[in-house]
Amino acid sequence: MNRTAILPCVFSLLLPLLLAAGCDSAAAPAAPGAPSSGAAPSAGGRGALPAEFAGIDVSIPMVEYRFDPAAGDPSVSAELGGPGFTGEGWETKLTFPTIGSKEAVKGGSMSLAITDWPATLRMGGQNWNTSLNYTVRDLCFPSLITQHPVTLDYIPGLATHWQVSADKMVYRFRINPRARWSDGTEVTAADYVATYRLWMDPTILFPSNPVVFGKFEPHAISKYVIEIRCKEENWRNFLYAGGMVILSSKDIGGMTGTEFLDRYQFAYPAFCGPYKVEPGDIVMNQSVTLTRNAEWWDADNPAWTGMYNIGRIRFEVVKEDALVYEKAKRGELDYYVISTAKWFAEDLPKEDCVQRGLLLRLKFFTDAPIGTAGVAMNTQRPPLDDLKIRKALAHLFDRKTMIERLFFDEYAPITSYWQGATYGNEKNVPVEYDELAADELLTEAGYTGRNSDGWRVKDGKVLEFDLVYRSKGSEKFLTLYQESAQRLGIRLNLRLLSDSTFWKNLQEKEYALAMMNWGALVVPNPETTWKGELASQKNNNNVTAFSDARVDALLVAYDREYDVQRRRQIIKEIDAIVYEQHPYALAWYKPAQRVVVANKFSWPKWGTSRMFEDTQELHYVWWVDPAKEKALEEARKDPAKKLPIPPVENHFWQAWNAAQNAAGSQ
Repeated sequence: MNRTAILPCVFSLLLPLLLAAGCDSAAAPAAPGAPSSGAAPSAGGRGALPAEFAGIDVSIPMVEYRFDPAAGDPSVSAELGGPGFTGEGWETKLTFPTIGSKEAVKGGSMSLAITDWPATLRMGGQNWNTSLNYTVRDLCFPSLITQHPVTLDYIPGLATHWQVSADKMVYRFRINPRARWSDGTEVTAADYVATYRLWMDPTILFPSNPVVFGKFEPHAISKYVIEIRCKEENWRNFLYAGGMVILSSKDIGGMTGTEFLDRYQFAYPAFCGPYKVEPGDIVMNQSVTLTRNAEWWDADNPAWTGMYNIGRIRFEVVKEDALVYEKAKRGELDYYVISTAKWFAEDLPKEDCVQRGLLLRLKFFTDAPIGTAGVAMNTQRPPLDDLKIRKALAHLFDRKTMIERLFFDEYAPITSYWQGATYGNEKNVPVEYDELAADELLTEAGYTGRNSDGWRVKDGKVLEFDLVYRSKGSEKFLTLYQESAQRLGIRLNLRLLSDSTFWKNLQEKEYALAMMNWGALVVPNPETTWKGELASQKNNNNVTAFSDARVDALLVAYDREYDVQRRRQIIKEIDAIVYEQHPYALAWYKPAQRVVVANKFSWPKWGTSRMFEDTQELHYVWWVDPAKEKALEEARKDPAKKLPIPPVENHFWQAWNAAQNAAGSQ
């Protein structure tokens, strides 16, 4: 999986990805110290904006998170989180940029597709790791704390406050005494402990759980305070502890993993989030519908202004992408993320439903995490152990032509191993297509002559590589790459492999060049891909056999750094080092998320949250506009009617980033 999101309940999306064998990880708490009053930096700081963003108002209103100091069981002391708790000596964040819009209204519905019926609807255990389950978990089962999508600061979830000990080996979280399960019972520390024990039960058949959660152990200090004792120092323990999904001990307490797998195969325990799933809204093999919980215990908190607006969200099984596309055009689905550039750029503008404004084409330019894509190079296999050869191969990957000719200019060249404004090093110089530079590098590497067939040779050996790939669709651009290399005397042999053979070759480092596409999470875990000790080992994500002493030192510093801004600088330095070593001929990424939606929704001026990646974020910040919905219904009945069409592109977050950078340089 490669999907991520950062919004309240974020960890329910991040954690499953961490439990899978992804190449990235997630975020960390702020540096422990004096308790925070919650004051956030200005979200609208403006410097001189580039001309292309002129006129875009990048200010974001601030909201306040409120908790009731008087709430709670009178038998619990204020010191242990009960009535009278003020937060003194604890950390929190009480003021931050709004995520939603105050103009939003509640109600209406959204329908979208899932590609298959999941093997289970459980919130954990065997086979639970599916896109739909992430969404349900995110909206129905919030975690203790989460990250703000703009500032990346931690903000409250089920917990109002948290602590990190001076030695960073003990954490405490104070649960909001107002938090309630959907059956009316309190959310307590006992629920956390019961859930932890369930996740650690080997009969739940999810072996990653002990790897992640086994590094710490929780204890219920009171009804409202959980203490986490770490077995080793690492800021990720805070992430895992704060982000662990919590289930009701009333429902799962005392259950073995086996019992849990059976009881909740296609059912849910009590909910504690802004949405719930009614038993009648699970239609086996067909659909699942989420309903906004009007009785959600935190619904009146101004921190969540303009979020969780849509009344009912229906996920319908539609197994073929082309059929999803057709159903969206016919108005049978409200929302669809378009994966095919041609459909969006060339086909849709010709459709009557688009020309009349019934269906909207939209592109949101955001800071969604971007994974690494391109031609991976086995840096330990000669002659790829020579930087000059790797750099020459990068110069021959004609991305500009490929993007223009094959992808309708819907993509942009990757210039970072953490592409985007958050962690990528903006000083990386783009590698352009340059046959002259490649020729000079090859000559410097000793490939000065050619044989009778025109191939470059050194010591009588032809400069030749097998380039393996697993999708026949890659051939349209790999053939162009092959032709560029041939002009310089490099023989590239294109080899289509099955998924299993392809992955086996990479894991065993039995390859020369491979077309790769990695997913990404919001905050990196660089060691799994770039740690030097993995270079000579098999079965890990350092498939390029990369090794660098400075990077290894930075990886150690990164794991011990609790300050998120400092970790960003560490990643930027790692990025610069890796980028200059050319372990990949980097490819391209989608700078904007392409969607088509029924013309009945409204959204904030920023369109989506800053970290929007796919279907997730619309559930939080969009709303059904009653006037638009009525107009859409009328236009569907009257072919002569046209609806207002908003701009296709939304560049708010690009402008916001430009303003932040400009303000920071002044």
